[in-house]
This record gives sequence, C-alpha cells and structure tokens, in this order.
Amino acid sequence: MSRNWARWTAVGAGLLLGAAGGALSRWKHRRIADLAAGSELVTTERGVVEVARRGSGYPVLVLHGDPGGYDQGLHVGDALFGGDFEVIAPSRPGYLRTPLDGNGSFEAQAALLVALLDELDVEQAIVVGLSGGGPTALQLAAEYPERVSGLLLGSAITTEIDERLFDTGNPLVDPILTSTPALDVQSGVFALFHRFAPDRALEQLHEGLSTLDGEEFDAYVDAILTNPRYREQSLEFFPTILPISARIEGTLNDERWFRELPRISYERIECPTLVVHGEYDGAVPIEHAEFAAESIPNAELVRLETDHAAWIGPGSEEAWQAVERFVESSIAAGERRMA
Repeated sequence: MSRNWARWTAVGAGLLLGAAGGALSRWKHRRIADLAAGSELVTTERGVVEVARRGSGYPVLVLHGDPGGYDQGLHVGDALFGGDFEVIAPSRPGYLRTPLDGNGSFEAQAALLVALLDELDVEQAIVVGLSGGGPTALQLAAEYPERVSGLLLGSAITTEIDERLFDTGNPLVDPILTSTPALDVQSGVFALFHRFAPDRALEQLHEGLSTLDGEEFDAYVDAILTNPRYREQSLEFFPTILPISARIEGTLNDERWFRELPRISYERIECPTLVVHGEYDGAVPIEHAEFAAESIPNAELVRLETDHAAWIGPGSEEAWQAVERFVESSIAAGERRMA
C-alpha cells in the first residue's frame, strides 16, 4: 500500500508540475504576443528598434528603466504627459524585440535613438530618462543637443552604481539565476500575485523600491492601496517588467555599463533640465539626483516624498506640476534654438 501511495504521489506531483509548466508556457506566449502587437519594428542605419507611439502633439521620447521595455515607457509617458503630446517609447537595446547587436554602450544607444528619430521624422524632442534609462538620456542631451529640447530625469541613475537585480557576480551561480527557465518561473509567480493577490503584489513591489520600513512603509503603501488612481497606476506598472526573460539581456548589459558611469561631462548639457527624485528611493539613491543637479548647468531638482516610482503615490502630484512647468519652458527653448 505504501509503495502504491508513493508511486501515485510521484505521478500526481509530475502531472501537477507538467500542468504548471504548460500554464506558464501559455502565459508567456500570450504575453510576448500581446507585447509584439503593441509595437512596431523600425529599421534604422544603426540597427532595428522596437517602438510604440501614442498621442499627438509635441514629441516626447521616453526611455525606460531596467528591466523594462517600450510598454514601461508608454505607462510613464501616459502618467506624466497624457494625450496632449506624442509619446515615443522605444525598447532600448537588449529589451523585448530590440536586439543588442553591438549597441550596448550608452554612446551607441544614444546614436541608435537619434537614427530612430531620423526615421520617424522627429527633428527635436523632450527626452525622459527613467531609472536605468537615465545614462542614455544624458548621453543624448550632451552629444546631440540639437535633437533635445529638454531633459527630464525621473529617479534616474546618473553615476556609478553596482546594481545586480538578478545576478550575484558568482560565475557558477549566475548562469542558473539568469537562465530563461528560472526567470520564467519567477515571472509566473509575479503574474499570479498580480492577478489573484494584487494588493500583496503591490506591497512587494514598493517594498523593493523604498527605503521606508515599519509603520512608515505600511502607511505609504496604505495610501497607495486606498487611492484608486495610485492603485491603478501601480497595477499597470507591475507587468512592465514581465516576462523578465525577454528583458534580461538588456538589464545585464545596462548593469555592466552602470559601473563605469559617468561616461560624459554633464556640464556640456545646455537644454532645460528637470531632475525629479523620491526621498525614499530604495533602488536609486537620491544622491544620483543631487549629482546630476550639481553637474548640469541650470538644472532644477525636485525632491519628492515618494519611493522609486516617483510618478505614483503620495507626493506624485508635485512631480506632475513640475513636469507641466518644465515642458512649457523646454518647448519655448527648443523653438528659440530652431528659429
């Protein structure tokens, strides 16, 4: 009897694992298909770029963080700019359908994005660098000033940081941790929490983005969960890192280059610059914002009582107001330069 029980237990466990694996595979396939349907591939003289465009009006180029993709750029672009601007959201090299193809350095990424703007017939744009997209945005503003009417750095990495989201630096362990099966299982778990326990998922999300703890963290999360707009924005942001396996090549590449920052002299940046950063940012210390504000001529620093997702949650209204003022001055400055 015990042998039969053990045998049937093993068979049952195998069937459960097989069913779970099948469900995970179907979820990933649907997710990848949905992402592909929401963007287009543009061939430039520097390589292929995946990009999505939304809205109409003055162009805003939104560069996502890590892990991320065009979907993350659209999410933040919608939150900060609404439909009154044309949000241009590319997937940076190594993310989703934009191949790395030798465009890993921030210098190469900037050149690739200028080639993209050429193909889209966009002469000048406001450039937004979010988190890990900060170095590429800074490179664009310094190297191609005629293409950048204004620079917005949101929770951006601006100087050296040894960020390791998925690896440890151990050559024996890291290939396992960053393998597609391991990352897909992790993504599947996140997706399950997002669907069936969304409030718990958001708590875990902000826990990784915040320096707050104890009662202060609980109060911060509660303010997000009890505000319909904050909660919806957080839930919409959550999937923009999934599946991780489709974004890992770009993430690992960025993290290697982050250790060599800064790559350029920020004093060369001439356009209006707004630096927005949360005081409680647990992913990118606020010292990165302070460094950029001190280095870039006439940059404005807005310190918010938020975590890394500065456009979501308590204090984010101040960010929206600052962005509105900044956009007006950037467009005016761009028009004067073009005249």
